Amino acid sequence: MNTALKEWAVVIEALARGRQRFLLRKGGIGEGKRGFEMKHSEFLFYPTWEHQQIHSIRSEFHNLFEQTRPRQPGVVRFQYLAKATDVLRAPARLQDMRQLDADHIWAPPYLEMRYGYRPDLPLFAVIVRLYRLGTEAEIPEIRRYAGCRSWVSLDHEMDTADTAPLEPDSTFEGARKSLLGKLLKHGATEQASFQVVP
Repeated sequence: MNTALKEWAVVIEALARGRQRFLLRKGGIGEGKRGFEMKHSEFLFYPTWEHQQIHSIRSEFHNLFEQTRPRQPGVVRFQYLAKATDVLRAPARLQDMRQLDADHIWAPPYLEMRYGYRPDLPLFAVIVRLYRLGTEAEIPEIRRYAGCRSWVSLDHEMDTADTAPLEPDSTFEGARKSLLGKLLKHGATEQASFQVVP
């Protein structure tokens, strides 16, 4: 596989530890007028420090932030495959999203920024399940991968034949249903055209 989704390294680690189970995506500059599109249901996680700032996550997760600092500048380390199970329009109002503070690591000012940036674009909540790659891989971070874009086609093919889920099916499914219920209760709407099969 060579399809990767760029995400903050600290968010990926929070997902891997079961501390968070969804992404918030609106699209970066590279997405243009259409904003974020859920182009793939399975993808590699591309950890990035681009725009990642410690004040954007709550103080109890600052240690996690420090633990995800890159070991070697200019090298990207791939550890996880992800599968999107649900794609929803996030709650339209910031105050409704704040009801889910226990389900993510972001600080209130970050959520305010996400809601305030390009209000013409939809904000999506993407529930994901993580799988550990059988063999981790490190590749050079070339210029083509840089910039504010969500999706990257890697020059390297990653072996995903020997992946293993980070938690049992029953654990993930219970957490997924709980989160889905909370999102829908607080104003999120399922996107039929974006729904992906686990």
